[in-house]
Amino acid sequence: MFALSIALTLDRLEAIKSCLLKALPDVKSSHRCEALGRGLGFSSYAAARASASGQEGPVVTVDGEAFVRYLARHEFHVQARSLYFAVAKVAIHAVAEANPQLTSIGIGIGRPTRIGRRWQTTEERIAEFRDGRSHLLGDDTLDGFLASLAFLARVTPTKTIRQGTSSYWLKHIAENYVCTYPEGDRLGPVYVPNGILIAAALHSGFRMKTAVDEGGWPELNVSFNMSTQGLNDLDCEIRPDGARAQDRRWREDQRRTRGRYGSVHA
Repeated sequence: MFALSIALTLDRLEAIKSCLLKALPDVKSSHRCEALGRGLGFSSYAAARASASGQEGPVVTVDGEAFVRYLARHEFHVQARSLYFAVAKVAIHAVAEANPQLTSIGIGIGRPTRIGRRWQTTEERIAEFRDGRSHLLGDDTLDGFLASLAFLARVTPTKTIRQGTSSYWLKHIAENYVCTYPEGDRLGPVYVPNGILIAAALHSGFRMKTAVDEGGWPELNVSFNMSTQGLNDLDCEIRPDGARAQDRRWREDQRRTRGRYGSVHA
């Protein structure tokens, strides 16, 4: 299960409202707005606007049940994920705006690749970057973002950024995580692009460190201020048949074997 929070500003409130209009066009506008206010923890949409108009927008946590309950009272039956997706989309846009090199596959698009007998042209790389940004900001990554939030809620932050915390490793753990929406509906396992894991980590307050390869090109993957031991434990739990879990079981078997032989010779 995840908790989706966002620093609320008027621009973000309007953006969330616009996303809900596209997702729920058959819901009466006034009811949709009032449900949004409840879903963001306020007594009304007007209260949400007033709070977002302040000098510092409040950090609010999405309440999908309150959103659904208000609409049900007015005979509109919707799923809470409509609100979660709307807020997630705005949250991803905020991260992307603060990190203009972030794409769905990571930081940038990697070093140039060969196409047949030639290298990519500049125009082709620009088009590939735009496609990566478009995918990052698209609708088909929203469930992966929410699943990543659920996984990251269990990750222990550290004061410093640690080696061995590659986003590409973490995205594989996140996409295998069995999790639900706060109301209990199934969410994961679900595919998680590398860039979406990065976006979810930054939204969750983790810090990242980028790197360049031997040719000076930005690496797609980043590192975070996360406990490597904690990540290893989570990997073994979430992927019990994965390489790390198998290696841990093998090492434990070896220790038990040495212990038995040691007690025989003692």
